[in-house]
Amino acid sequence: QDFDKAIEAYEEAVSLYHEELEEQSQTSDCGIAERALLFRSLAGALRNWGTCHWKQRQISDAIEQLNEAVHVENELISLMSINEPPVGGFHEAILQAKESMAQLMGFLGCLYVEEQHTSALKTHMFENAEVAFKSAIDAYVGLGYSDHHPSIIWARKNLDAVLLMAERYKNPPPPPPTPPPPKRRSPQSALRIKVQESESGEKAPSSRDDDDDSVFSGVEDDDSESKELDNILEESTYATPIAPVDLVPEGENDEIVQSFDEEVDLDEGFENIEETKLELQISTPFEESADIVNNTLAKEHRSNSSSLFSQHSGNDKSTDSILNTCTENVREQKGRFGSDSIEAADALVALACQYWEKGDRVTATELYTEAHSAYENKLGDSKEVAMVLKSLGDLNKEDEKFDAAKHLYMEALDMEQDVYGHYLPQTLNAVGILCLEQDDFRAAMEYHRRALQIQKKQSSRGEQSKYEMYETLVRIGNVYYSERNNLTNIRSKGVDYKDFIASGFLGWIANAHDMRGEYSKSKQFYEELLQIYTTKDTKEAKRENALTLNRLGSLSRELGLYDEAMDYHQRALHLQQSTSSAAKAMTAETCVLVGMTKIKMCEYKKALDLFEDALLVLKSSLGKRHSSVATTLSQIGAVHFEMGDFTMAMTTLTEAEHNQISSIGENSRDTLETQAMIGRVLCRQGEYDTALKKLRAVANKQMTLFGASHPSIADTKQYIGEVFLEQGMASEARAMYIDSYNMRKLFFSMDQIHIAESMVDIIRAREGKPEQALAVYKNAMDVYKEYLCDDHIQIGRLLMFEGDAYAELLDFSTAVERYEKAKRIFLDVLDEGHVVEADVAVNLGKVLLRKCDYDGAKDYFYRALEIYQTKLPESHPKISKTLLHLDRVEQEEALCV
Repeated sequence: QDFDKAIEAYEEAVSLYHEELEEQSQTSDCGIAERALLFRSLAGALRNWGTCHWKQRQISDAIEQLNEAVHVENELISLMSINEPPVGGFHEAILQAKESMAQLMGFLGCLYVEEQHTSALKTHMFENAEVAFKSAIDAYVGLGYSDHHPSIIWARKNLDAVLLMAERYKNPPPPPPTPPPPKRRSPQSALRIKVQESESGEKAPSSRDDDDDSVFSGVEDDDSESKELDNILEESTYATPIAPVDLVPEGENDEIVQSFDEEVDLDEGFENIEETKLELQISTPFEESADIVNNTLAKEHRSNSSSLFSQHSGNDKSTDSILNTCTENVREQKGRFGSDSIEAADALVALACQYWEKGDRVTATELYTEAHSAYENKLGDSKEVAMVLKSLGDLNKEDEKFDAAKHLYMEALDMEQDVYGHYLPQTLNAVGILCLEQDDFRAAMEYHRRALQIQKKQSSRGEQSKYEMYETLVRIGNVYYSERNNLTNIRSKGVDYKDFIASGFLGWIANAHDMRGEYSKSKQFYEELLQIYTTKDTKEAKRENALTLNRLGSLSRELGLYDEAMDYHQRALHLQQSTSSAAKAMTAETCVLVGMTKIKMCEYKKALDLFEDALLVLKSSLGKRHSSVATTLSQIGAVHFEMGDFTMAMTTLTEAEHNQISSIGENSRDTLETQAMIGRVLCRQGEYDTALKKLRAVANKQMTLFGASHPSIADTKQYIGEVFLEQGMASEARAMYIDSYNMRKLFFSMDQIHIAESMVDIIRAREGKPEQALAVYKNAMDVYKEYLCDDHIQIGRLLMFEGDAYAELLDFSTAVERYEKAKRIFLDVLDEGHVVEADVAVNLGKVLLRKCDYDGAKDYFYRALEIYQTKLPESHPKISKTLLHLDRVEQEEALCV
């Protein structure tokens, strides 16, 4: 712990290494390996020298040494790459140097942030941190790390936090008009309430003028007319205040020069199929916070986090390690800065979060209380104190101490008003949820409505994303339904919601649920809207009726209810065709929606006809660059993909992508769906690296648009898994399939087709478990047959997977029977010569080869080769593998003779 002496020793070591390298550069006798070893040692000394400076809070010096270490690692990589011998080269050493450089860049990113907070004049430090984290991410990606690797997750979360802090630093939000603050109460009285419930309550802060006689006059006080929410919710980057935290805990510098642990075995955890069905989840130790995380280089954060484990087993070892690290950090900060210091309070909050996440609310409450005292003594009214009060309110709410929670929330709101100039929407929504728990519907609605007003103003200034507003709209919808269905209100004929409905809130709430991936809830609101429009006979009502029917159809399609979706779209189409004023473009757009449902029902030729007819009308009515034209092109590309014409699919999808980027932007929902489809086409064409890059970019943009979880993100993760599986990377594929499964569980029930599909993906990416696979396939088949027609492509693929499992069990006759059934389905639905027909032929050939039916095997392999060479690029792996199968037939036949 004598850092001064350590700094002197490392400085001397660095000087000696430089001298030795200088001497070697003057002579030709030194070998490359010896010189590389010196570079390696120099980089390690610089790294540890910088770490000692950091431990002494000499951040500028630490940054200087670590930047030099990065430079040395670069020189080392260049030296070994240029001089690598043809045999026994430096491949492993180069990978180690690249990995070390990636770690250094991540560490530098953290130090730049810390330097920014120690000197407000160094505004460029946020920019340096951004570059450092991006460089670390690029390095990890270059090393082949997957998106779900802890190192990439950590770096990306830190990058996001840096961008948010930089934006908040450069553009602090001006305070909007606000109502009078709630009645002040002392912080000490608020803290006493957290352990003893109070009988008193607070009314919601009013957002209306005294002469405003309606709570539901609109989104804003002066906005009583209905308007499109899309004009209100402009997309932007989500931003919230982020407090700096200690970047690397005590003891972590010893691990800085270590390499990453070996990957965890992905097949650990399950021995029976019921566990697989019910308990799949993935451990990610970085999910606790989107801020700069404390455990910068902790070893337990470096191992692959994609291992499967039971819900009951958990990741106790990792959790305990994090708790120990945070506890030690509290002791260190108290010893260095004092028990009532801001640094100690920061550490207490980090530790409280860990205990809260673990479920120990009592300890979390005690730690937050101690942090509150320190913050209040040092900072007075501040964002830190408001944050702690809000957290204490949340803890009390979880313990159902509603009065205590409400008092704490009100104190937090009061302080937020003083600090930020307005209430934070998160706290307003928390109070609204609490009021709803107590059946105080009026107050709940008012709190949520005020939160929406603030979010709307922040969104217009680019400080808030749509996603947070969607959440508030969902909360408003919860109040609406709860009050409408409340028994007391029903008996007393309730409250009149005419103004609420007239202002357009039902449609906004339905759209919010849709954007959040909550399709069933969105349907409920659209169905209520449909009832309202059906009772009216005006042209506008008929137009809205058709639009609502189409939205219901789209939601049903997302839920896998294809017959129901078709019914909604047909009703919309009939209504539009019977209305003389209906624009041709609107009818054409409905035809596109019908076609999208036809794709899901495997009626590809009918879908293509609908799309091509609609495309002519849309181009004529709206112009070639309109977003509806681009969407139709995208769907045409999707049909060609399903029909196996990958060249035509790529051509059409590329045109659609170009048009969408120019018309609706590269981060829109439709554009991302088109780009995901392009990634799938690239995968089928064997361009796996390009496909992976495309799909990862789509997933990242979707997370920016939708938040951490959404059905569309789950779909993209499934596609990424498919890219891995096509390359034989079963472990990586299975990890992505598990991510997709866990995400889908948030939005769909276990008996829906999406969950069955994920279960099939997971088990087929796990070799050596044919009995378990067959059990999963049987359950999936039951679900498929409930949702799909008997000759659906997905049923055909499932029959193929069953054939694979039976072949693995050496039950060749049953395997052949399953393959033949699958083949019949494919030939019924698709044109002859589809790639999937070739896939079946290869499987049949492999089974016949194992049965020593060499002529039959060759026939199937030659048929597969013919199709592959027609449909796929010459370099596609499926072609080379099929040729190997044919060679193997010849060899085994010769041996047999």
